[in-house]
Parts: sequence; C-alpha cells; structure tokens
Amino acid sequence: MIQETAGNELPEEEEIKLLVLRVTDDCNLRCRYCYACGGDSRESMSWDIARQAVDYALARSRFLKIQFTGGEPLLNFPLVKKVIEYSRKSPVTFQMQTNGTLVGPAVARELKALKIAPGVSLDGPPEVNDRLRPFAGGQPSTLAIINGLQNLGTAGVKVGLTAVLTKESAAYLTRLVELAAYLGNIHGIALDLLRPMGRCLSGKILPPAPELLAQQVKPALCRAAELAEMGGPLVRFREVERLKYQLRREVVRQHYCYATTGQSLAVMPDGSVYPCSSLAGAPAFYLGHIACREFSLTRSLRGTPLWQRMLNGVEGCRSCPDNWLCGGGCPARAYAYSGRVDRAFTGDCRLKKVFLEYLRGTVKGKTAAG
Repeated sequence: MIQETAGNELPEEEEIKLLVLRVTDDCNLRCRYCYACGGDSRESMSWDIARQAVDYALARSRFLKIQFTGGEPLLNFPLVKKVIEYSRKSPVTFQMQTNGTLVGPAVARELKALKIAPGVSLDGPPEVNDRLRPFAGGQPSTLAIINGLQNLGTAGVKVGLTAVLTKESAAYLTRLVELAAYLGNIHGIALDLLRPMGRCLSGKILPPAPELLAQQVKPALCRAAELAEMGGPLVRFREVERLKYQLRREVVRQHYCYATTGQSLAVMPDGSVYPCSSLAGAPAFYLGHIACREFSLTRSLRGTPLWQRMLNGVEGCRSCPDNWLCGGGCPARAYAYSGRVDRAFTGDCRLKKVFLEYLRGTVKGKTAAG
C-alpha cells in the first residue's frame, strides 16, 4: 500500500498548504443551523489582517490554496479581489464558499476572470432549502441560488455544491442530484453531516439518523449514475471520488485533513487564528493572533488536542478493517458531538461505509457483467 504523502507526514519545518480567510461574519441569509452564526455580527476583515495572513502563509508555502469564507464572502468582495491581486505572482489557487444569492451576471464573470473556484451551498429543492436557508427577512432563497448557479454556468464556471445533511435534507438527496444534473455546470456534491455548533445548538435542527443514511444516500448515488448513463452530465460525490482513488492505488490515509498536520490555518475577521474554520470560536483550538510577531502555527498547534491526531490514535477506528481509508473522520465533527477529537463520530463512520458499500457493489456488478 502507498502511504499518502499530501498531509500525511508532519513537516520538519512549517509548510502551509491551506489558508482560510473568513473575510466577513456578515451574511444576507440566516441559515437555521449556521455554524458561524452568519449575520449575527457584521465584522469584516481589514486589508491589514488579510495581508499579514497571506504574508505568513506564503513565506511557508511551496504551493498555497486560499479559501474565502464567511458569513457571505461576496459581502467583502473588494478585499477578496485585493488579496488575489496581491498574491498573483505566487503559486496560489483560490476557492470561495458562497451562498450564491449575490452572483449576478457581472459577479459570475469576475469570478471566472479571477480564476476563483466557487463552492455553493444548497441543501436540496425549494421545499427543504427554503426552510433551512432563508434570507435574513425570512424570504425563500432557493430561486436566487439557482439564478446564481445559472449565471455561473453562462460564464463558463463549474461549481461544486455543498449540502449539509440534516434530518430534513437527507431525504431529498435524490432530488438535489436531479437538480444538479439539470443545471449542467455542477461537477460534484460534497456532503457535510450536520454539526451541533452555532445556531444548531438551539436543537431545532436535527442530524440524520445514522441507521437511515444508507436508505437516503445510496439512491442518490445510483440516480447520479443513472442520469449519466441516460446522456446527462455526471454529478460526482466528492468523497466517493476520493475513495475511488484510494482503492485503486491503495493509498493509506493516516490524517483526515491538513488541520491535524499543521499545514492549514484559518484566520477570522479580527485576526484570531484557528487550525480549521469549523473549530473557530472553540477556546481549546485558539492558536493566537496573526499580527503577533511571535506567532508560530506549529508551536501553537502543539498545545491543542488536535496535534498529531492520527488514525491509530482515534478511538473506534483501530478495529475497523477499512480504517486506512478515512483518516479517523472529521475532528471538528467529532469535537462538536463529544467534546473530543480522539473519538470517531459514528455518523461519519456510517456515511463512509455507505460510500464504500456502493463502490464495492458497483465494481462487483461490473465484474459479474463482464
């Protein structure tokens, strides 16, 4: 088996591969489960904070990915454009996670020209997405999101969708696949199991039942393949594609993400630093302030329970025959459910098994057919 190299070994010296800039806390939506409580605060990142974060990361990077998040990052689009212009001569790629409602034709063309890869959040068809992701005034948002996706398609921009899996949205996954195929410019869907953080702590939005995930997710995977066989675009699922790659090349995944190897940092609008944007606000994972001259990502991370979190140190993973494929699951989700990062979240395990059962069944079916 091949030991995964990207994010697999802790660097002898700091090497940063991912910089997440939360360019604003403000948002025009009021998603009922928002982890960042978007819109509760209107604080936006200044150019001085952004510049210091970019300088720190570029000085420790051979190739850097910068991701712009919020809130809604397009509410601070001037700063996004300034960061890109500032970083243009360095080996950097750019991503943005947006709700899509502000993507008019002109913005879509700008995103294309700036070479920003957009991810758009959409949880399903209107009957579920409008309940979960309304505008600040309570109005439905799905039509505005679809308009934004269509504007991106007209501009020639491929989009990745992110769907948060809740008790409500999980039952609509097949409909989401059909909508994505209809739009035509959706290259894939990433599934994000609900985390009890932010507004979700009110308890009004519930996670999907682990025992129902197979019944809800597998039909969506099959529908995506069926639509492609009928001549439509193939809507991929991000985790399925990763598992395909690992299974084909027998790549062992010791770590789940760069946050556990000291190769990512997430900077908040006020300059505070966390290893991952999903852990922002958790005192146990506060690493310091980007403007501090003595700030060291590696040194600060050593003081957190995330430091050197590897597969063999995650409770619940050691006896699993497929543990080499998962890296121990998402530490932020594990922390949200149990207050610990060394214990696997059962929902992550169940979802991964659904993907694996689907993939292995597909391979077996093709072999038998051949």
